[in-house]
Amino acid sequence: MKRKSKDVARLHCTTMLAGLHKELDGPVEPAVTASAALLRTQFQAMELKRLYRQGWLKRGVAEGETESVADHVFGTAILALLLAGHGDYAGLDRDKVLRMVLVHELGEVYTGDITPVDGVSPEEKHRLELDSLEKVLGDTQAAFELRALWQEFEDGSSAEARFVRELDRLEMGLQAAVYQADGSTRMEEFYDSARRTVQAPGLRGILELAIAGAGACG
Repeated sequence: MKRKSKDVARLHCTTMLAGLHKELDGPVEPAVTASAALLRTQFQAMELKRLYRQGWLKRGVAEGETESVADHVFGTAILALLLAGHGDYAGLDRDKVLRMVLVHELGEVYTGDITPVDGVSPEEKHRLELDSLEKVLGDTQAAFELRALWQEFEDGSSAEARFVRELDRLEMGLQAAVYQADGSTRMEEFYDSARRTVQAPGLRGILELAIAGAGACG
């Protein structure tokens, strides 16, 4: 699993986490304990900035051009801001959509970005990512809420969750269009994957417009 960090000792901010544990030796005020729990979660979540989206690497995109998982989350959040609560999506809870977007990849901090060609079953992928999520959230005060949002996304059990699932794939399709416009090849499989999930007419229209634009650049 390729990451931007070449220093294994720094993976998941282990040095800073160890420092926190040392600082917390002995009695501490409750506020300090809560702050430390928050920092442990934040430092681990920040690892997504250094985790490549593996599918692009497998299809020949150079490391210097490959987005991180955090980049993908940012792109999906921008789509959510632009779409949720407006037009055809006016009935969606935009705040919930945004929170779900921000949490939906936290399970990859320790597992890495498992792709469909890695030979991991959906059930095993879910188990591994849930274990990773539990490590990341720890005992932070928001853990229960964020764990529930992550599971709701995984289950697709609400209109917001199903919308975020489509946005997740739409963002991937848009990134594939950007890579194709920049000269990368073998993007069709990403378009096909996005098309299988992106079914809402408005979202599908955005996807197809981007794909057509990328083709015109070629």
